[in-house]
Formats: sequence, structure tokens, C-alpha cells
Amino acid sequence: MKNRVAVSLASLLLILNSFALVGSGVAQAQALIELRGTVIDETNAYIPAAPLALDDGKGQKYTATADDHGRYRFTVKPGEYTLTVEVEGFGKFAQPIDLTSKPAAPFDVKLKVMLAEKVEVSDNSAAISTEPDKNLSAITLTEKDLQALPDDPDELLQTLKQMAGAAGGGDDAAVYVGGFRERGQLPPKEAILRININQNPYSAEYSEPGSTRIEIITKPGADTYHGGFNFNFNDESLNARDAFATFRAPFQYRRYGGYFSGPIIRNRWGFFFDMQRNETDGNDYVNALVLDPVTFQPTPFTATVLTPTRGLNFSIRSDYLATKKHTIGVQFRHSQNESARGGGGGFTLPERGGNTSSSENTLRLSLLTIASEHAVNEMRIQLSHREVQTNALSNAVAISVLDAFNGGGSQSFTDNSNRNLDLTNNLTYTHGSHTLKAGIRAEGLQFDNLIRSNFGGSFTFGQDFERDAQGGIITGADGAPILISPIELYRRVVLGVPGYHPSQFSINRGDPFVGFSQWQYGFFALDDWKVSQRFFLSYGVRQEFQTHLGDKLNFAPRLSIAWNPDKARKSTIRAGSGIFYTYLDSGITSETTRLDGGHQDQFVIQQPNFFQTIPSNLENGTTSRLPTTRRKAEGLNDPYSIVSSVSYERPLPLKMIGAITYTWTRGVHLLRTRNVNAPTAFDNGQPVVPFPGEGPILEYESNGLSTRQQMQINVRTGFSQKVTLFSVYTLASMHSNTDGANTNPANPYDLSTEWGRAAGDVRHNFFVGGQFTAPWGLRLSPFIIASSGRPFNILTGRDNNRDNQYSDRPSFATAGEPGAIVTRFGTFNPDPLSGEQIIPRNFGQGPGFVSVNLGVSKIFGFGPPPNNFPRMAASQPNQQGTQTPANQQAQNQRGANRGGNNQNRGGGGGGFGGAAVAAMRGGGGGGNAMMMGGGGDPRHKYNLTFSVTANDIFNHVNLASYNSVLTSPLFGLPNSTVGSRGPFGGGGSRRIDLGLRFGF
Repeated sequence: MKNRVAVSLASLLLILNSFALVGSGVAQAQALIELRGTVIDETNAYIPAAPLALDDGKGQKYTATADDHGRYRFTVKPGEYTLTVEVEGFGKFAQPIDLTSKPAAPFDVKLKVMLAEKVEVSDNSAAISTEPDKNLSAITLTEKDLQALPDDPDELLQTLKQMAGAAGGGDDAAVYVGGFRERGQLPPKEAILRININQNPYSAEYSEPGSTRIEIITKPGADTYHGGFNFNFNDESLNARDAFATFRAPFQYRRYGGYFSGPIIRNRWGFFFDMQRNETDGNDYVNALVLDPVTFQPTPFTATVLTPTRGLNFSIRSDYLATKKHTIGVQFRHSQNESARGGGGGFTLPERGGNTSSSENTLRLSLLTIASEHAVNEMRIQLSHREVQTNALSNAVAISVLDAFNGGGSQSFTDNSNRNLDLTNNLTYTHGSHTLKAGIRAEGLQFDNLIRSNFGGSFTFGQDFERDAQGGIITGADGAPILISPIELYRRVVLGVPGYHPSQFSINRGDPFVGFSQWQYGFFALDDWKVSQRFFLSYGVRQEFQTHLGDKLNFAPRLSIAWNPDKARKSTIRAGSGIFYTYLDSGITSETTRLDGGHQDQFVIQQPNFFQTIPSNLENGTTSRLPTTRRKAEGLNDPYSIVSSVSYERPLPLKMIGAITYTWTRGVHLLRTRNVNAPTAFDNGQPVVPFPGEGPILEYESNGLSTRQQMQINVRTGFSQKVTLFSVYTLASMHSNTDGANTNPANPYDLSTEWGRAAGDVRHNFFVGGQFTAPWGLRLSPFIIASSGRPFNILTGRDNNRDNQYSDRPSFATAGEPGAIVTRFGTFNPDPLSGEQIIPRNFGQGPGFVSVNLGVSKIFGFGPPPNNFPRMAASQPNQQGTQTPANQQAQNQRGANRGGNNQNRGGGGGGFGGAAVAAMRGGGGGGNAMMMGGGGDPRHKYNLTFSVTANDIFNHVNLASYNSVLTSPLFGLPNSTVGSRGPFGGGGSRRIDLGLRFGF
């Protein structure tokens, strides 16, 4: 059945593309005329973002906007026109153009300066518009803005996710690179043209809302050869000591790579190649509480563990202009990563580490067909194969003492192989003031997973009580049980004190292999309708469904409007609403298949009467030892969110443009886990369960809910040519009764106590970045991120209700009550009695985060003007200029139908490097915008850039979440810094990177 569906889907895509090919033959007969060129000033420097108009004097008017390097393109019917260009600070340009036949050469527009001081139009500057993808709540990062962000692709991704969080998204933001869903590593900064977050938030083309979508537009090839290399370096002498390390440990980071691009056939076929190599000799910082091997008393344990990692990533992509109407894109990417002794840090001892290696090969194909001046079809296919292997350093029995240490062997032996097939076909048609778009997306996964983890067994030690030799609980003078901490319980079990046992033992046995395929599909149709110059309406619908889930009818309507309330069009009011479904993760299908009772058995034994030596037959003995199974609840639904927002945008003083947005989000059918065979009562100490003869049944259910409200303020400004700033502040509140599919309730039979702050409830989130040109040609790039803390769950540290889950929470208490524990978060009873009020989920408040970063760079340009812009050095008009990809010709007709506002909608740049879909997006693809390795001096062919980047320059200690087990001696204290286990190994302290970049 699945093969028939896949074949039918592929056939449908081919049929759609065939229609586009037939349509292209009709378009050829129309013999459209192309006018292209570059807008320059009197010094032959290009002028970006210049508006152009082409008028035939008979009511037909075409408009376009020059790209980041001053280039423009029109494709029109034969005739005589007047070309007009008006830019502030320059004289108006107006000249008749005879387009009854094809021009012999590009037509360059030279503007004369009319003011004493030249006024520069900054590239990608925001403007008040009713276009759905020009909302000012979006975050748009140009090449200049990217200079303030980390060079390392892993750190860049984490920073972008933080920015998506500030925009109302989360850590699980979806990433699209060139229109393709990205599951691996980001491309290097040298290959990125622009990044958009929260663009066109209610587009029916995507499953995700804009706030959780990061769109990366990469650079295409060029008509002349360009290239460069880069080198970044850091070691411990440039860094501050981590707050949890006893000394400044040896550390070194080396990242080097380069790129090369150019034509294969000039004006028709280009390529872009990039390569990066990362070498990090980092560290994990262990800060645990263990037993002294002599005195057997709890003692702090700190250690620094060397964790070297190596990574290689290279890709080559090419755009081929097969005909004037067809552009073919091809890309191949390979990445490989290795890490040694990873997995330590925090409470995890070095012995729990392991070696991990991964590799990925991805092939991407695209075909863009301009069927006519009104219709464009885009087809994309992605094939990828990823392998991940993990080998633990030890297969010894694992020992976990809650909020004290994790020791023994990690037993992580895995061999995963994922093969993905992604198919996308989108057809766009413009008619009058309407832009219609429809498409299909299918993603297939072949999942082969071999996991031999926990085949050696794991002991867990939680909070317990003082006991007599027979194991009976001893009470104090107040009649309440006397509590002991998890580390104290572990000490007594190690010493063999009668009456004490581990809190829990678990082990996996059986078949470690799971293999299956999973498909997910999405269909959409939308219409962007420019009702008038002051009112824009966008509406559409999307349908989602997937295999391994019975819920198939998931229609997701989307609607948004934009209105200029004043005739001067100085402000815009936007409003929108939509439903967004979330696909069921393949990991859930993997777990329910693996632990279905027929493949692999997971035994969980409460308070086992053995330690270290594991009996061969776990089904014998006085205690029932039945395996744990996992399953999906009957009628499991696809989770979805209802998102609604309203915003107001307008210009502000000091050349600023601002927006304020209110967003309300409701999560429905959210996933969580519940043990549906947990004890309902106890008879003479024996549990009474709903399904006798079966062990714990962990069921995935879709009855979770969430609510989020947020206010967001966006400000972007360019005070002058030398100063630009962008900033976002978000005030939010989010509550839910689940934090994900594996969230377990404290009481599986009373879900009313689960409503509380969500794990992602960050009340305040702020970031600001910018560019400053200082004296002596220095460029300063500050970037500041600040946020309030996330909440954390306060736990008792024991399984009070015997449901095999350590998710029990204490009750509220007052000081002086029997068993009450007084903390700075409140007073709690870790052994709540029946009827006592359980504290809400995520009741604790975690630490905040502040990071002030600054980059300083100096560019040394030398040599002649770059020959990819011949007009910069030419003295005669109409000299042969750079040819931009012919597939951009449709953008201008579309702009005319839209009243002159070019689009940037769709798959984040499309094709490869923006070339393939720039036809339908105007500034989104950037044409052949090249290519000085990110912010070079365009006046010279060769550029050498020296940079110093200081992360957390004030060395503010950013703590990780606090320890959450109430009865632990370390409760409410952190034991690591944020980022201390990240790619740099020292992200929790000040770090200074040195960089060198050369481009030509």
C-alpha cells in the first residue's frame, strides 16, 4: 500500500511538472522582451534597492526593485516604454526605451547626486507595506547582520533558535535551507545570503507558523570566479575559567574552510562549492556528589574531562539554465562528525562517556519552470542518508543517584540508519491582483534502529525513609516518617545495612532491532489578494496526514489581513489566525514498536532485593516482574495549535520603524505519557491494577492542552550609513499540562493537578544586534541576548504512587509541620498525605540568561574593482554587464500585478542559493548577489578581513537549571553553566575567537 501511494505521488508530481513544460511552449510563442541592467551612481558604484518603473503610456505599468547589488530585470511584451527611477538624494531618471526588439546589451541607469551629502539606501531596509511577508514582526538578517553572529554553524543554529524563541517560537524551530527542510548542519556563513524568521506567519504553504520557521537563503553561483578561505581560532588562553571548573582547562578550537564559485558556461551554468573543517579539543565539567571510597561519606567530586570532536562538511551545488524557461538545480552535501568520551558533565561521571560518530549524504534536485509570464512551477526532490553509531566506554551496570551522580556504564550501543525522501511541487499563478499558489509535499522515512542500551541493567536511588532491619518505616517524635536523601540511601545499600534497597531497577532484554517506514503528506492552496493599495487579504487551507496514525482529516485553514488605515500609508494594521498541525515524531513509533511486548522487554522492579548482582531470571521471585510495554492510545490525534495575532506597524523618529504584536496560541491534542496500569489501590501491600497479569503500560495520549499569550515589540533602524540596529523584546506567559510526548503526570488518575507553567514559559526575552562603522575603518558588531529563567519541576525524588515514574511532586506545607522542608521556593512536604494539595507542575523558577557579545573587524581591500560588476569600472554606457539568472524574469510581472511590491514568500530562497525561486520572490533570492565572503569591500577585487569576536564579554555566569529533587542536598542549586557542554566546551564563560577571512 505504501509503495502504491509513493508511486502515485511521484506520478502526480511528474504530471504537474509536465503541464508546466507544456505551458512553457506557449510562453515561448509570446516572444517576451527582456530588459536588464544595473543602477549606479556617478562613481559607478551600484545603488541597492532602487525602485524602477516601466510604463508604456497605455495603462500597462511594470515595477521592480534593484537587488542588493543594484541589478534589475524586466520581462515585458514588445513595445515602447519609459523607464523611470527615483531615489532619495539623486536626480530623477526618466528615459524612453524602445523594446520592440531585444536590446543588444544591458541598459545601465546612472543617477546624479543632487544633495551635498550622498544618501545611501540601505539594503533590505524595512518599509511599511501590506505584503504578508513584509511584516515587521519578522526578523530578517542580511550578510552584514550575520557578522554579529557566531561563525560556527552549530552555535549559529542555537543562536537562531534563541532568536526564534524571542519571536514566539521555540527550541524545536524548523529550518529550511534553499526551500528544503534541513535536518543536518547549517551551511557556513560564507554561503548564506539572508535569514528570515517569522516571515509570512500564516502561509498555508508550511506546516509550521512563521515564529517557529527559520528560512535560510543561500548564495547562487556567479558569472565570474570568486572564492575565499577562512580560519577561526580559540584556546584556553583567550577564555575565562568555567565557573564549575577548578582550573582553566586546556582547550583549543580550530575551524577552517573556504568556498569557490563561478561559471561553467557563462550566463547559463554556475556552481558554488564550500568546505568547512572543525577541530575542537574541548572539555566536560563534572560537578557531582559521590561517596568517599574510604569513609563512605558523601563528598563533592569535580573533574574536567577532555572531549575532542572533529567535523567535516562540504557541499557543491549548481544552477543550470537549460532554457529561458527552465532552471535545473543540483546539490550534493556530505558531513561527518566524531566525538570521543562525550556524555559526561554535570552529575554524569567520566565513566559514563562514549564515542559517537555520524555521517550524512544529501542529494537535492530542483526544477523551476516559468510556464508563462503569469505561472511558475517549482519541483524539489531531496534524498538523504544519515548514520549514527554510539559505543559506550563501559557496559557495566549503571547507577543513578538522583541529583547526586550518574555512574557505572552508560551502555549506549546504538546503530541508527535513516533514509529520507522529500518531494515538493508548488505551482504559482498570478492573475490581476491575485497570486494563487497550490502544492504538495511528501516526506518519507525508512528507519532502521539497533539499540542495545540498558541491556546490562540500571539501578536508581531516590529519596527514602529511616527503616528498621525488616524494612519497616521509622517515624519521628511528630509521627512523620524520617526522610533520607538519595545519596544517603545509596550509602546504606553499599554498606549492606539491613532493610534498605535500591529504589528501582530496570533492564532491557530481547530483540534490539526496529525497522519501519513512515510517510507524511501535506496539500495546500492559498490566495494572496491585493484588494487595493491599502488592503491585502491572504487566505488558504492545508491538509496534513501521515502513516502510523489513524487521524487522517486534519484541515488547517489560514487567514491574514493587512490594512493601511491612513491615506499616506504610514502605518499598517495586521491580523491573522490559523491552525497548525504537528506530525507525530518517528521516535514515538519506534518506542511503541520496540516495547510492544513482542520485540524487546523492559523490566522495571521497585525496591529490588538485589544490588549489583542481577538474577538471570527476572520473572521468578516473590515480587511480580512483568515487562513494561508502550502503546499509542486508541484514537490518538494529531496535535495542533490555534494561533491568532494582531499587530500595528509604523515609522518612528530617528529613522526607526517599529511594530507591536499581540499573539494568542492554544495547543490542542498535545501529547503526553501515562501509565494506564498504575496501581489504583493496595491490598495487604500488593498493588491492585486495572489489567492484572500485565506490567506497566505506558500509553501515549493526546489530551494535553496549552495556552500562550505574548506581546512582542520589534524595532529596526538605520541612523545613518554608519549605524544600523535591530531589536526584539517579547513578554509572554505560557501554561500547559504537558511539556512533551514523554511528560508523565504526578498522579496518572488525577490529571487536574498537571496544569501549570510550561517548561518553555520564558516571561522576558530580548535581543539586539547591529553594525557600527568606527574610525580607521573598524566595524563593530554587538549582539546582546537576555532572557528570564525557565521554570523547573520540583520533585519528591521517589515514586510515591508506585507507577514506576519518578515524576511525583510534593504538597504545600507550612513551617513546623511534620516532615516539612523549607526552601527559597516555598515550604513543601515530600511525602504528601491523601487530600493534600500537590504543588503545580514547573513550580520552581530557574536562573536567567544574559550574554553581551561584540565583534570587531577590519577589512583591507586591494586590487581593481571586482570584475563581476564590470560597470563599476566602465566609463561607457551599455557595456556588457553581469547576467542574472533568467528565471528571475517573472518577478517584475508579478510586481506589476501586485502594485509594485515584489514578494519574498515561499520556501526560504528556493532552489539553490535563491536562484531557483527568486523569480517569484524579488529580493528574497538576491539574484547573483556576490560575494565577498560576507561583508567585503565591494570597491576592490581582493579583501582580507581580520576579526575578533568576544562572547559574553563581561563574563556573566549563566547558570543551567537548578537541581530539582527536593530531598537532595543540592536541591535548588546549579551544577553547570549554560553551554558548558556545547560545541565550544566553555560556552558558560567569556570566550574570545580570532578570525581571518580572505575573499576575491
